[in-house]
Amino acid sequence: MNTITLFKTKKEAIELAGNCTKTSKMPCDSYSLPTEACITGSKMAKIKGSICNNCYANKGNYHRFKANILPMQYKRLNSIQSNDWIPAMIKLINNQPFFRWHDSGDIQSIEHFGKICKIAELMPNTKFWIPTREYNIIKEYASKNVIPSNLIVRLSAMFIDKPVIIPDSLKGIQNITVSNVHSKDPIGIECESYKHGGKCNDCRKCWNSDYKAISYKIH
Repeated sequence: MNTITLFKTKKEAIELAGNCTKTSKMPCDSYSLPTEACITGSKMAKIKGSICNNCYANKGNYHRFKANILPMQYKRLNSIQSNDWIPAMIKLINNQPFFRWHDSGDIQSIEHFGKICKIAELMPNTKFWIPTREYNIIKEYASKNVIPSNLIVRLSAMFIDKPVIIPDSLKGIQNITVSNVHSKDPIGIECESYKHGGKCNDCRKCWNSDYKAISYKIH
């Protein structure tokens, strides 16, 4: 039987899983992986006009401080395989009321998503939001498992001004939602962060399953 580590300090958890990330927009911590490891995203990045072709996580501060950011992103990526990743992440998240998975990067496998679900299950007082283009991983997991109600999955758009169509196999699941990207007219409830310096401020709609479609202005 594998022994699971109980982390006494955040420093110990960081040594295994890497630190959480803090972005200027988010009202909470996040977790960042390298975009090079995106399964669907790396394919979409080669398609001109796709959202991934002009990924925000490959420019701005992500690019400016790449020499420091990328090694830590790979440390996080490699740590996912560890049996201790779940308790390490629980220690790092530390009962924050909100948490976002992947301000950069995406789900790596059904096992990875299963671990994310387990963390949500063990932290019922935290609301989690995960945007993803790995529709097939979500479909496979949901076909045999229940996604915790405090984990809001937003299927991310592939192209600007083209709405996400939820697969039939995922329709009717309360916490399966979508995120679209628009250039002019929003496709769903518009994210208004661009109106106040790119910050969420008091808005928490992305973490709320009542908002089935959030639409972000292209940036």
